[in-house]
Amino acid sequence: MNRFFFLLVFAALFAACGGPAGEEITSEDAADAAAGTTELLASAVYAVDTAASVINWEGAKIAYNHVGTAPVSDGKLMVADGKLVGGKFTIDLRRIANTDIPEAEKQAKLVGHLQSPDFFDVATYPTADFEITQIQPATGEDRNHEITGNLMMKGQTRSITIPAMISMEGDMIKATTPKFTINRTEWGVNYNNSGIAGIIKDDIINDEIGLEIMLTAKK
Repeated sequence: MNRFFFLLVFAALFAACGGPAGEEITSEDAADAAAGTTELLASAVYAVDTAASVINWEGAKIAYNHVGTAPVSDGKLMVADGKLVGGKFTIDLRRIANTDIPEAEKQAKLVGHLQSPDFFDVATYPTADFEITQIQPATGEDRNHEITGNLMMKGQTRSITIPAMISMEGDMIKATTPKFTINRTEWGVNYNNSGIAGIIKDDIINDEIGLEIMLTAKK
């Protein structure tokens, strides 16, 4: 009985540390973007408030997870007939930050590795971009829309559809997502992924990246 209980506890701990939290989002080939046409049809363009917008991220190994932020450096959301119809925003990967490691030296080491060619190669690809291609109504406690868009990261562009809660009040739009995950290898971020033959189990980094988007835009 004691051994059985131990195995249950071990399995629970393993599952808890097994990967980032959130709904798993699959990607597809990039969709046709109609940003120019959408902007012509839009009755109002809202500039993303970069000080009030952020991307939260989470990465995981078997034994532990790391979390942090990446700033939104630019963007706009387009509205027609009182509804969000399009938009795009840019994530500055040169300013990616870790928020869970207290020691400055270890924190800097992790961030430096994330910015290296092993991961996002920010010297070559300093930003990631998301451009909306379609918006559909949805229902749920954590969403009222589903947003489809092209995510360009590390020179690769893939289409994803993510849940979002969109609200408009006065001259402000807020668009936030619940936590969700994408498979980093689909954008060429392959370092120590689970498909590498012969890699030591403890060195495997989960293929899924956890993300949470928080955007505020104003006229």
